[in-house]
Amino acid sequence: SGMAQTLVVEHDDWGTCESHSLGEGSVGVGKFTSKESRLLVLYTGGTMGMKPNAENALAPVPGYLTEQIHFLMELHKEDSLPSVTVLEYEDLLDSCDMGPKQWRKLVEDLRENYDRYDGFVVIMGTDTMAYTASALSFMIENLGKTIIFTGSQVPFVRTNSDARRNLLFSISLACTLDIPEVCIFFDDKLLRANRTRKVDSGSFDAFHSPNFPPLATTGLHVQVNTALLLPQPKGKLAVHLEMDMAKVVVVKIVPSFDMKALLRLAGQGAATCHA
Repeated sequence: SGMAQTLVVEHDDWGTCESHSLGEGSVGVGKFTSKESRLLVLYTGGTMGMKPNAENALAPVPGYLTEQIHFLMELHKEDSLPSVTVLEYEDLLDSCDMGPKQWRKLVEDLRENYDRYDGFVVIMGTDTMAYTASALSFMIENLGKTIIFTGSQVPFVRTNSDARRNLLFSISLACTLDIPEVCIFFDDKLLRANRTRKVDSGSFDAFHSPNFPPLATTGLHVQVNTALLLPQPKGKLAVHLEMDMAKVVVVKIVPSFDMKALLRLAGQGAATCHA
């Protein structure tokens, strides 16, 4: 059965539930997804599109994942999925090579295509996905559409891959749910990007949001935590292209931590450094 028959269960922190079938005229968090909806996939690289090379080492194969996405859309053409366009980057990068320069490129491409599409999916490697998605959540202001980051632990080409599930759910949710923010979808959870971290490199359940519940979870139904959703912005989209991470230091506070050490560290920085 297609997404038009999918049941969306909305729940909040008080435990009350409301059930909605996605379809014509549905309102609230569940938007009707139809073939008139348009989604842009930005494919930057990562494990999902890799295949074994001559040395049997995994390496990105230009064009392969884009072809597989088009094949998946054809396979599910009877379902109420959006029309998908894939923007494959010329240099398919390992996530370890994704930094502020690549974040800026993503933001520029999202801004350029913002009015043309109803939702966005970014495919990348998993190791720095939480950093990249979190950065974009601050670089894009007044976001009124859903941007979902996803990837896979196992390449699409493998029979045991988690790529198909992550990809199909991300594509369907990006144009189905009225969640105007940057998210990460992995395994069965849609997470707020800037509350997410990668916790397990050996499991399909690789990303958690330790101090913040999932925005949505998938199973037989899609359960949406409506109490956590952000409202639609009142202002116009605005982007901030500069993110100087070289001036950011992460300090973990432990019992008996000497705050004077932190002040000395701040004192070694520029005059604008604040502790």
